[in-house]
Amino acid sequence: MFRLWVDEKVLESVMPMLDGVAEIIGPGAPLSELTTCDAALDPGVPWTAERMDQAGRLKVLSRIGVGYDNINVQAATERGIVVCYTPHGPTISTAEHTVALIFAAAKTVAYADRDIRARRWHSQVTTLKGMELQGRTLGIVGAGRIGCHVAKIMQAVGMSVVAFDPVMTDERAAKLGISKAGSLNELLGQSDVVSLHAPSNESTRHLMNPITLSQMKRGAILINTARGALVDEAALTDALRSGHLAAAGLDVFQKEPIQTDNPLLSLDNVVFTDHIASHTWAGHHRLYEMAVRHVLQVMRGEDPDSFLNPQVVRRA
Repeated sequence: MFRLWVDEKVLESVMPMLDGVAEIIGPGAPLSELTTCDAALDPGVPWTAERMDQAGRLKVLSRIGVGYDNINVQAATERGIVVCYTPHGPTISTAEHTVALIFAAAKTVAYADRDIRARRWHSQVTTLKGMELQGRTLGIVGAGRIGCHVAKIMQAVGMSVVAFDPVMTDERAAKLGISKAGSLNELLGQSDVVSLHAPSNESTRHLMNPITLSQMKRGAILINTARGALVDEAALTDALRSGHLAAAGLDVFQKEPIQTDNPLLSLDNVVFTDHIASHTWAGHHRLYEMAVRHVLQVMRGEDPDSFLNPQVVRRA
């Protein structure tokens, strides 16, 4: 049996996968126990070089999620630790949540809900008007698994889809029935709804800033279920207050939990959820099942399905 470090309780539905093969250490175990562990499941805690040095036996660090900015992958590579992640796990749940935010923002659902609870009733001649999505254009920034699944759903609604992704081929775009934008500016200028699905890194930090937000169509909607760092929240607040943007749907924020003095919270034309896009029972199980499977694959001497440092896998 090998020893498996966990920082949060393992999902019950995947426990049979570990029966008889792994001794689970944690959650809440003394950090000194990390030195005795062969593998670790990562729910998103920081894995720095210093922490890895406390895990001298660690062979595999398996991320329960898509983003891995909490892991120093270079440090892991230098120490011979295979880093895995689960890019397929949250695809369906996150895409469906994105679609829910598109509809909620376009149809002023949250605004109307708040008014009704405050005993305010909108008449048929109210100035509160939603956006009819059929015949409109959806702009996907980052045409990976989630972005393409969102595109597929919204095409069924009757939206045309344009995508900006530097690694997307013309062949894949044609297969999906998606128009490929040559630049972010080109996409923003023609999209009625812009949905962000790009990774968080130095090149994408504040991808949506005063300049790019001003390039969006007046009355457009911005949706972010990717990473909070993609959006300059002060600039977004200004764009929403001025009426340049009609609405936004946000599941992620620059600081989480969202700060109580964040000016976005004062706006009626924003729909909020608290980083729960992938939080469904099916999605949660899929993430854990994949993460545990990767641990087992490495411990058996096999190549894991999804990993970030192939040079370590090759050495192994």
